[in-house]
Parts: sequence; C-alpha cells; structure tokens
Amino acid sequence: MIRSFRLALALRTAAGVLALTLLVTAISTLALRTLLYRQLDGTLVHLAEVEAEAGAAHTSSEFQFHEGVLLAARPGPSAELTRYAQLWTSDGRPLLRSRNLPTDLMLPANAVASAKQGRVVWDTGLWRGERLRSVIYPLQLVGAAHGMHMLQVAAPLVPLERTLRTFVLLGLLLTLLAAAAAFAVGWRIAGAALVPTAEITAQAETIREGTASPTITAHADVEEFARLVRVLNAMLDRLDRASAIQRRFTADASHELRGPLTALRGELDLALKRDRSPGEYRESLQRCLEEVIRLTRVVTDLLTLARSEAGINIQDQVEVDLRVVAERVAGRYHSFAIQHGLRFELSGPAAVVRGDPAMLERIVGNLVDNAVKHSPEGGTVAVDLAASDTVVLTVRDQGPGVPQGDQAQLFNRFFRGEAQHRDSNSTGLGLAIAKAAAEAHGGHLEFVGNDPGAVFRLVLPLGVTRS
Repeated sequence: MIRSFRLALALRTAAGVLALTLLVTAISTLALRTLLYRQLDGTLVHLAEVEAEAGAAHTSSEFQFHEGVLLAARPGPSAELTRYAQLWTSDGRPLLRSRNLPTDLMLPANAVASAKQGRVVWDTGLWRGERLRSVIYPLQLVGAAHGMHMLQVAAPLVPLERTLRTFVLLGLLLTLLAAAAAFAVGWRIAGAALVPTAEITAQAETIREGTASPTITAHADVEEFARLVRVLNAMLDRLDRASAIQRRFTADASHELRGPLTALRGELDLALKRDRSPGEYRESLQRCLEEVIRLTRVVTDLLTLARSEAGINIQDQVEVDLRVVAERVAGRYHSFAIQHGLRFELSGPAAVVRGDPAMLERIVGNLVDNAVKHSPEGGTVAVDLAASDTVVLTVRDQGPGVPQGDQAQLFNRFFRGEAQHRDSNSTGLGLAIAKAAAEAHGGHLEFVGNDPGAVFRLVLPLGVTRS
C-alpha cells in the first residue's frame, strides 16, 4: 500500500501540535485550579480571622456574626459571593450559624482533634447536594474568651468549577483549532518541500533509452537535494555505460558469429547443389565441422565473458598453487615446444591463492598461449612467480611485442592485432576474459610493456596467511 508522505507529514505536524497544546492546556488547568483554590482559601481564612477577632473582643461567651455583605445570601449572578459561617463547640456540637444557613454545615471528622491542637483544618465536601470548600478555625488562636470553640466558614465551589470547565473547554477548542492550523501549515510546507523532488522526477521521466549523456540538472545546486541528484546522475551514467556495453557486445557478437555461420551455410549450399563423391562430402563436412568448432569456441568465450562481467561471485573457493597451474599449462605445450624449438622457463616459489581452479588455469593458459603464438623459433617463454603481500605471476616472450597503437585495446573484446587476424582460431576474447576473471578473484591483469616481447603481469591476493 502506497502512503502519502505529504499527508503523513501534515498528520505528524498536527499530532505534535495537538499533543503540545493538550499538555499546555492540562498544565494551565492545574495551575489555574491551584490559583483559584488558593485565592478562595485566602478569602475564607481572612473572613474567619475577621469573625474570630470580632468574637474574641467579647469577654462573655456570646458570639455574633457580621450578617453583612459577605455572609448575605446572594441569589442570581452574585451567588458566587455567598459565604456561610457556623460556630461549633469543642466537642463538635453546633452553637450558632449565619442566617443564610437553613441547616447545619457538615463538620469534618478530624476537625475537633485538630482544633484542640490549635490547627486550622481545610475541607471539601457535599452539603445538601452542593460542593463546599470550608475552613475550620479554632478560636483559641485569637483569644481565650470562647475556649475551644471552632469557627467554620464555607463557600460554594460551583463558581470555581464553572470557571475551570469554561477554561478547559476553551483550551480544548483552541487545541483543535491549533491542530487544524498545524495540519494546514504542514500540508503546505510538505507540498513546497516536495516540489523539487517532483521536478527531479519529471526530469528523470523525460530520459529515454538512447538519450545522449542523460543528466539531471534540476536542483543540483541545492544542498539538500545535491546528493540525490549526484546519486541519480551516477546511476544514469552506469546505466548508460551498461547500455553502451550491451550494444557493443551485441554488435561484436553478431559480427563474430556471422562469419562462421556464413561459412557454414556456404559449405552446405555448395554441398547440396549437386551430387558429390563420398570424398567430396567428407571434405565438405570436415570444413563444416571446423566452422562449428570455431562457432562453439566463440559462443563459449562469449558466455564466459558475460558471466565474468555480470560480477560473478566465486562461491567454491579453494587454495590453488599458481606454480602448479603454470607447470600444468606449460606441460600442454611440450610437444609444440619440441617441434618449434621453444623453451619454457618457470621460476619462483610456490604461490598459493584462493579461487576457482578452472578460471585461474584459464587466465594463466591464455597468457602462456599468447606468448607461445608470438614467440619465434628457438625463443623462450618465461613465467616468473613472486609472493609477498600478493601473488604476482609474470609472463614474457621474445616475440616482436605489442605495437604502440594496439596497446590501449589489448583487453577490449574481439580485438585482434595483425598477427591474431591471421589466426582463424582466435576469437579476440581471451585477454578480456582473463582480465574479468582476475578481477572476479579480487586481483588485476595488466600489460607491463615490451621487453622486447610482450610482458603481462597477473596480481592476486595471497591465499594463505604468511607466518
């Protein structure tokens, strides 16, 4: 399922703002509640002190409330200013209450014990279905005229709770509005941020196969998108090179396969034009077989090269002694060397590498085969081995060397120098395959130069840990 980055970003922005504003609203509500309770408690204790001071001025046990502004019952909009007062004995019996109290208030259970110790008690509870906040004030704090009597002053909590509810609702409304605004802003910001990617995508979509040097230039100079553009351009460059290689490979393969197929068809057409003797048929079939062998060699080399260029991963790696490989390759040319007076010189210690034995033998065999083909009668083919941090195998001959104009193309596929053009068995793929196989083993193959014959060097990682 494809998700929208723009929608996700807008939703995350709105969710972040929603969470933040909810947190701010909750903290603000708690702070406001604390402030309102503190103000209410301050009002109640101040009224209790005023009434207690007034009562303490009497020397008798008589006590009278100031039935004035604060203790008056105030119906209507001013009802939140209503305050109640009641006087209690030290053992919790009601003595006197303000005229706006139709019944006695609720005295907290711990009020009597706390009052005897001279402590002020706060309480929040229900009275006749109404939540009240009250303070129980021991009169001994202002004088001994009334002994252990307690004064309770209370106020309804409805106004305070209404204020808190209004504040919470306003906070929630502002939270929703802020979240909606954040979603809209996030949506617009995400849209603006995605404009460059849309332009880069649109430019990439205009690139078609065969486009000359495809390159994306949109927003390449913007810091945040420069890396993306570089990566895309590098990928396009690799794809362009791969496409060019594929086209060249296809063209070269077609060219190389066309020759033996044309010759094969010509021989068959010629053989079928008229009846021939068994000897003539045999000669024709022999020539066809030679072309089939050549065709098979080309196809095998093409498949090997394609496998190498695909970045093959050599799975079954074993330890291989390159000296043993070189001896085995040289042994294959023993009869040829005797006939042409060639001499093989193999020097150097055992050199162990890890890899595919068949592929490694093909690399060495290709280098030795080229050296043998270009060596003159009575010449020497030298194979030198050296092992240090890497294994180095050098093959040199005493032939005419590689012409200056051919050296840059030695490892190109299907490239054949003048001498190789005269060799019908050469496909021009040997060195290309050897180079690809060397790189697949983590090494490299290079042409060193003429000394005076051609000198090639194979470098591979050491296959064992040196002690």
